[in-house]
Parts: sequence; C-alpha cells; structure tokens
Amino acid sequence: MNFHGNRNGGSVQKKPTITKRTVQVAAPRPSPQPVQRAPPGNRFQLSQNKKLDQKKPAKSAQAKPTKTVAQHAINRGVKRKSATPDRIVFSDEEDDDNDSSDVAASDSEASRKRQKSSRSSVETDEGPRRRLVLQQAFEDSGDPFDFIHGADATSGPYAQKFTNPWEQDAFSVVELQYPSKSKRERFELKWPKNDADDYKPMEDILATIDTICTYYLPEEMGKKYTDDLTGFGRRFRLAFTKQSVEEWISIVEEFNGMLQPLIQDGTVKKELAQTTELQLDWIKRILDQIFVRTVSPKAEKLNAYKNGSDNVYGELFPRFISDIFKKTGLKHDQVFIDLGSGVGNVTLQAALEVGCESWGIEMMPNPCDLAELQAKEFAARTKLWGLDVGPVNLLRGDMTSHPEVPNILQRADVVLVNNQAFTPALNDKLRDMFLDLKPGAKVVSLKPFRPLGHKIAARNVDSVVNQFVQDQYEYFSDSVSWSYYGNAHWYIATKDLGPLNRFLKDHGMDGL
Repeated sequence: MNFHGNRNGGSVQKKPTITKRTVQVAAPRPSPQPVQRAPPGNRFQLSQNKKLDQKKPAKSAQAKPTKTVAQHAINRGVKRKSATPDRIVFSDEEDDDNDSSDVAASDSEASRKRQKSSRSSVETDEGPRRRLVLQQAFEDSGDPFDFIHGADATSGPYAQKFTNPWEQDAFSVVELQYPSKSKRERFELKWPKNDADDYKPMEDILATIDTICTYYLPEEMGKKYTDDLTGFGRRFRLAFTKQSVEEWISIVEEFNGMLQPLIQDGTVKKELAQTTELQLDWIKRILDQIFVRTVSPKAEKLNAYKNGSDNVYGELFPRFISDIFKKTGLKHDQVFIDLGSGVGNVTLQAALEVGCESWGIEMMPNPCDLAELQAKEFAARTKLWGLDVGPVNLLRGDMTSHPEVPNILQRADVVLVNNQAFTPALNDKLRDMFLDLKPGAKVVSLKPFRPLGHKIAARNVDSVVNQFVQDQYEYFSDSVSWSYYGNAHWYIATKDLGPLNRFLKDHGMDGL
C-alpha cells in the first residue's frame, strides 16, 4: 500500500531519491588525565637513566610528608617541567611587549643543549656579551687557592655519617681533574649511612664528569663520552653493578688522562670561550657542590627561627630563580639585590648564571654565617670550573635600616623580595623604600606590592604603588621549599611613571 500518495489531486508522486555517503568523523579526544608527580629526590639523586641503584621501592599514594627546614636545605630535589603560565597585567594599560615565556623543557632536554657563538669577539647586536672564561684559571702560574674537597665532607667530624662501599675494610681515595689548570679535587669513595639526606661522593663524581663532558669538550667528543652505550656513565654503572672500587678508580683516572691534554693544548678554554650562556643543569651542578660542602653539614641551624615573624627561612629553588632572571631580563652589566637573602643561594646564582653585580642582605646570624661560607667556596669552586662570574656582596643587618641599602637600590635593576611570610608592616616599609628605584627597575615578590586590580584615582594619586606597573605569574611544583606542589603566584612590579603622568595630565595636574 502507498501511505505517501497525493492526498490533494490523487496523482502519484515521484519516489524520492536517497543518496548515501560515508563521512569520516574524528573521534573526540579523551580528557587528559592529571599527571601524578613524584616527590623530589635527593640533591645528588641521578636522573632515571643514570641511577646507580636500579631497584626502587613502590611509590606510595599518600600525600607528601611535611619536611623540616633543615631537610629542605639538604634535599632540594630535581626541578620539573612547568606548564606555561598565563600573564595578567594589573597596570592601567596593557603592555604586549613583555610576553611571558616559562621554562618549558627539562634539564635533560633544552638545558643540556650547548649554546655556541660563531663570533670571535664578545660583541653582539645588543652590545658586549658576557665573558665566561676566567683567564686566571688557565694560566700555568696561577696562584694556588683553597676549596672544600669532597673528602673534607666525609672525614673528620663527618666520618661517622659514612661507611665504606660494599663492606670494604678500608675506603679508597681518588682525585678528579676539573676543566682548568687548578689542582685536582680529592674524594673518599664512601656511602652515607643516611641515604635520604647526606652527601654522596660517588654520585658527585659521576655527575661532575658528565657535566664536564657535556659542556667543555668538542661536540663529537662530548657525545661519545656522554652516550648511554659508550660514555663514562655506563661504565660507572657497570662498575657499581660489579661492586668494584678498583674499576671505579680506573675510570676516574682514564677521565683525568683524557681531560688533562685538552686543558694544556687550549681546547677546553676554546670550547668555553664559544659558549654563550650557562645551562641550568650546569648551574645546579656547581651550586649543589657548594651547598653540600658548606650548608648541608650545618643545616640544622636553619630551624632556629621564630614562626610568625618576619625572620622565617624559606628557599627559592634554582629553576624558579632562573625563570625570574629570564622574565626580568637581568643582564651581566646590571645590578641585582636580594632583600632577605638567607644563606645566599639566589645571590650566588645571579653572579653565576647572569654574571651581574650581585648583592644580598640578611639579618639572622645563622643564615649569614652559612652565606659567608658559601660565598668563600663559590669564589674557589667557580675557578675550578674555569668560570668568570659576577662580584658577590653580602651584608649583615636590617634591610630597612642598613646604611648601604639605599645606595644599592638607587643603582639596582632587579630587586628580589621573598616576602611570602613578611608582615604587612614590613611590606609597607619596603614599598616606601622602592621610591628610590630608577625608572625601569623591577621588583620581584611573592606577594604583590601593588594591590591586585588597583586603579589610579584622585583619592589615591599620591600612593607609591601608582609608580609601578605589575605583572602576575604562576610558579609550579618544586619551586619553593615550603610548598612542593606550588601553583601559587609571584609578581614583577616595574618602576614606570608613564601611567601616572598620563592620569595627572588628563586631570589637569602636574606630572612627576
């Protein structure tokens, strides 16, 4: 029967034609699952493909336990890849010329790519670039200097914290050549009894050799000695598997024999002269060596602070600091100051990574003592590595009343204030001190000095904050010592009178 006939005229309608087509439709992508990050390992824990001990305990799903300040100071861990943060501008006018660009590659990827210069001169299109070579470190007649050997951190009053590897009756001593004409560093081949916290000299040797092969040798030679199949690292791991101290020592001596002629014939110096910047894992290797020889043995002193006061110790980790330097555009011919510099980590990193004039001021006696130990070792150890660094200047006292601070602020290009735990009264004092900053100077803080959403108005036209344009950023996991998971904000306030002067002009007032 025809159920679709023409009900009006009785004529039969033409049967409609049906065309079939096959259309490919992309399947919807599943929502990404959140990445579960493991807590950071020990400061000298090797990367996954370089660990000496391949047996790992099952990871617990429990929340990360709270650590003491001393444990954080010893065990700062490996920094992880961060997502790219959004940029929020709290100025009265948007500024698109200062885009945010977070560090988006891991240490084993982007940071290990050598940046070479094809120019024989140190001139660039932006002016003179930083010199990395310390000429004195490559002179035969260089003056001898003292540094803390790895063996010093495992002997004397610290010997009881270590044991001989593989139940050896006696420990062995080995010397390691650095990429300069300095004397070699002495190491005792021992293991820490407390594997979680203490210094690991054998891993220190392995990581140092890997860094030297990566950044101080001609590229093809460096690839050979860092390759997973032919490099020193694989041979060290085999020696570890065999439990052979003798083979370990033989590999170190072979490395010394390879490096020494390259130092003498100028190859190492030439490679360093062609390098344009220090990569993060290189920076961390040097800073870790300094920290573990000076601060770690005395880290319990850092727990002696008064909770709830302005004098609370908190540490910013190297990857976060490196990102701050990049976002502020800090250059080697500029001035940096850390107000509340603690044990001096950031002050040293600025002098090493950027090569700028670097200042720090701290009022708590214990951190001041440790900072001075670090600064002394910094001068010697950077010479071991053949590096020319910026001058380090440490002050003791109250940042709000020290007589030298106003003069430094007048010259400063970047000011860092870790004001996470500062009281409102101290933040107000510091904000008023920033009136002395020159135009273009930047203040980095973990709490904003300019209230979020602030607008210039007739009622607040005299406020100090109107002289600053503020950008907001986000820091991520393992960036600070007091919160592993991160996901909090930090700020850059730039001294800029432009918006205030435009407001004054538009309202018939005199500009500044």
